[in-house]
Amino acid sequence: MGRRLRQEQGASAVELALIAPLLFMLVFGIIGFGLAFLQVQSIRTAVREGGRAAAVGASVSTTQQKTIDASSGSIPTSPTTDVQVSGQCTSNNIGSDVTVSYDTSNLPDGGVIVRIPMIPTIHMTPVITAWFRCEV
Repeated sequence: MGRRLRQEQGASAVELALIAPLLFMLVFGIIGFGLAFLQVQSIRTAVREGGRAAAVGASVSTTQQKTIDASSGSIPTSPTTDVQVSGQCTSNNIGSDVTVSYDTSNLPDGGVIVRIPMIPTIHMTPVITAWFRCEV
């Protein structure tokens, strides 16, 4: 029994050395994708908030500013023209559509970035859009 244990000494360390890189890639991949999806969801929420403001008659500049304010820092504060607004609600066009969108390629890194060790950087550039019906 003693001879067998001596022959297998260090086997656990070798197994850990073989499995650890895969485990770390998996853990950091989960964290990286989680952060990327958090950023996309934050921008989506901000765009919907801007769309709600536009649906009740806010001007284009007010809609853009409300979108940026609601983003909690996910959208850069300048320029506000990166937030695209099509249509404006007035009392004459109740029931028509207003659209607010943000192209994530306008972000400082050029989009939503997922960085995982030992894997090439994943670059996503979704255009996030919200449609609302005018209620003024």
